[in-house]
This record gives sequence, structure tokens and C-alpha cells, in this order.
Amino acid sequence: GYFESCNIHRNRIAGFEVKAYANPTVVRCEIHHGQTGGIYVHEKGRGQFIENKIYANNFAGVWITSNSDPTSRGNSIFNGNQGGVYIFGDGRGLIEGNDIYGNALAGIQIRTNSCPIVRHNKIHDGQHGGIYVHEKGQGVIEENEVYSNTLAGVWVTTGSTPVLRRNRIHSGKQVGVYFYDNGHGVLEDNDIYNHMYSGVQIRTGSNPKIRRNKIWGGQNGGILVYNSGLGCIEDNEIFDNAMAGVWIKTDSNPTLRRNKIHDGRDGGICIFNGGRGLLEENDIFRNAQAGVLISTNSHPVLRKNRIFDGFAAGIEITNHATATLEGNQIFNNRFGGLFLASGVNVTMKDNKIMNNQDAIEKAVSRGQCLYKISSYTSYPMHDFYRCHTCNTTDRNAICVNCIKKCHQGHDVEFIRHDRFFCDCGAGTLSNPCTLAGEPTHDTDTLYDSAPPIESNTLQHN
Repeated sequence: GYFESCNIHRNRIAGFEVKAYANPTVVRCEIHHGQTGGIYVHEKGRGQFIENKIYANNFAGVWITSNSDPTSRGNSIFNGNQGGVYIFGDGRGLIEGNDIYGNALAGIQIRTNSCPIVRHNKIHDGQHGGIYVHEKGQGVIEENEVYSNTLAGVWVTTGSTPVLRRNRIHSGKQVGVYFYDNGHGVLEDNDIYNHMYSGVQIRTGSNPKIRRNKIWGGQNGGILVYNSGLGCIEDNEIFDNAMAGVWIKTDSNPTLRRNKIHDGRDGGICIFNGGRGLLEENDIFRNAQAGVLISTNSHPVLRKNRIFDGFAAGIEITNHATATLEGNQIFNNRFGGLFLASGVNVTMKDNKIMNNQDAIEKAVSRGQCLYKISSYTSYPMHDFYRCHTCNTTDRNAICVNCIKKCHQGHDVEFIRHDRFFCDCGAGTLSNPCTLAGEPTHDTDTLYDSAPPIESNTLQHN
């Protein structure tokens, strides 16, 4: 049948039900305020649904299940009391060029072995996430714009393996793309940017292939791999993130190859809390903090990376971490090339550490306070002390030159060689520093970068 410009509303069941190879054409209809869903395609139903307005239905605007394969093109699917498009139970379908927005649950949900093609849609301003692929969902999801959703732009979980290609995923209120609980699949050639959390998160056994994406503008970093996350992360450009370009933590073990990780507002790669990982042939440059920071019982392998032009250290290893460093080139970093805290042991072979600016050693040799080169925004690694005469606490640290000059004759104690900024130079101790300039009001000397925000808040459909 052919249906055009009909107003179909307030039905007890779906506005349109299509099954058993039926193949209607439905054009420019309004399908709204249904007591269940708007369009229900099941039992090998087909159909062409073109340029309709589908809105304010109690369940999903479009349901596709049981080997059905309709085409939904150019529709507006909005303000549903549940999701926009719901594809489950071996559903198929071509979902193309639709405007899907303002729905209470995910804009598109794909589950239980369904495998649609989702292309050229705008999926935005949802009260939930953008696209939710779970329970072995599949699908080819390409050239969509997914933006301004309340939760993650795309979720991939529970054995799902979608292919996400050439999408623009941006301006979300949480994560861009979130793989968790054995979510897999391929994420390639996407632009992922300007999220309130990180661009990509991978956790709990998830092992996606992440290739040739541009990931930038994350307020909580570029990629976060945590809680036993995996992933093969290759040939991406990761830049201008507010925290680390890549975080690896809590027993995670990803592979990073041939990525460019640069111009971060914090460090390049931060590995801590038992993080591991194989980092090969990456270019890590022009980051505000350490190119690679390895901390708290972590043990990655770094091989044939170039770490250069950083505004702090090349590589820093601290807090009982270890590492294997082979064939890396570390050059032209402001603080210096490689810094090892007290008690740290590394395995090294054929690294070239050359032509670094060595600002820390130069400042020490000139008798300067290290706060002069760090301010309170970075943490140079050197010997630090406490002064019992000045009643410094466990959260304070004093550099070697301030000990010699400002605290001469005091009861002082060497603590260790590690990351810190000098509280004496920062003006936070009782006596003014005679080596540094203007004081700051920041009083909290931290020895590690701030932890990322993890996305554990999920509201399942």
C-alpha cells in the first residue's frame, strides 16, 4: 500500500504494524501519541518510511525485529517517551538521513544480534545516550552526527561488535564513545570532540579496534582505559585534551601504535594504578606536562616512541612503578628527558635521550628555586625535603636550593627524589622564600596528576 500525508495518532497498538513480507510505502505522515510505538516492523516485514514525523509515542518511535528489513529515510523521530529507533531480535533495516532527537532513552538502540545500517542521521539532544549497542548487537554505523546527548554519544557493551566509521561524535555531556563489559567492535575515521568527560572510554574486558580517529577537546582526557580494559589503538590523532591524551589504569593492558598524541593541556600518556600496555612507534609531543607519566605499580612497555618538544619532562616514573624502555627517542623536552623517582627500577635498551633543555638541572645549578620553572601547575622531579623548624606537613615539599638558602640552619629532612613543586617558593610556608618571586595561594602540593572521571552512571533501556 501507499500512504501519504496521513495523521495517525493515539492508537492502542502501533500507528503502523508491518509483518510477513509486507512492503508499504509511508510518506510524509504524522505518527504520534501512540499508546505503544509509532511504527512496528516484525516477522520479516519490510516497508519504505520516508519523511514522516514520528513523535510523542509511549514506546520507541520505530521498532524493528525478527529479521525485518525496512528502510527509514528522512524522518523526524523525536520526543518519544522511550527511545527513537529500537532494533532487536535479529532486526535489520536501513536507517538513513533521519533527525532523531529529544527522546527519553537512546536515540537508536541495537541489541540481540541485530545488524542494521545506520547512516547520515543526526542523533542529538537526547535525555539519554545517542546510540546504544548491547547484548551482541552489530551494525554498520557511518557518517552520522551524534551530539549534545545527556549520556554517552555511543555505548558498546555485552559482546557487541558494531563498526563505527566516519561519524562526528561531539559536544556530549558525558563520554563520546564508551566500551564496557566486553564491548568490542571497530571505531575508525571518526571525529570525536568536545565532551565533558573523555572522548573514548574502554573498561571491563572490552577490546575494540580504534583506528585513524581524531579525538580532541575532551575535558577529562582523550582516551581512558581502566578496570581491565584492552583495545588496539592505532594511527589516531589525539590532541588538545584538558587532561591526559591517554589514561591507562587499574590493570588495563591496551596496545597503542603509531598515534600522534600532542598539544595536550596536561600530559601525553598517564599510566597508573597497575596499568600496563604496549606503546610502540607513537609520536608524543608538545604536551603541557610529562610526555609519559608512569606511576603506582604500573609496568608498561615503551618501544620506538618519539617523545619530544614537551613543556615538562619526557618520561617520568614514580610511586613504585617500573617500565621497559627500548629504542625510544626522547629529545627537546623542557625539564629533561627521563626522570626516575627514588626506588624505581627500569629495563632500558637502545634509547636515545638527547638535546633536552634540562631546565631542572640548570635551575638547581644556578641556585634557583624550582618553583621558578614550575609554578604550581607542574611537578618537576628532583630531591625534595621537609623542614621541621617550619612545621611543614606530609603534603609539603621544599627544593634543595631553598633548603640551602631559606632554611639554612633549620632542622631539615631529605624525603626522596620525586615529583613536586616547592612550597617555599610558592609562598605557602610561614617564612617568605628569598629565591622565588610573587607567592601563590595554592597550598596543596600534589605528587600525581588528577584522576579522570569514570562513567559508571548508566540507565539501561
